[in-house]
Amino acid sequence: MKTVLRCVSTGLYFQGPDRWTSDPAAAKDFRMIDRALEFIRQWRLDDVEIAFAFRGQRTVTRVPIEKVATPFSED
Repeated sequence: MKTVLRCVSTGLYFQGPDRWTSDPAAAKDFRMIDRALEFIRQWRLDDVEIAFAFRGQRTVTRVPIEKVATPFSED
């Protein structure tokens, strides 16, 4: 499984600085959700979501940032 960033408006996947691709297999693998979230925060990226690409599958599971970055409450 790859943890990648996907631009919501274009559907392209982050490959590197100023490089986006339509192929999730060619996208940069952040390996962990925390790394992807930190990258988004550090570079102040908007209009992106985290996606999970699975080897051998054509579909990608997408998760909006607000669903991933929501802190847990301790009630």
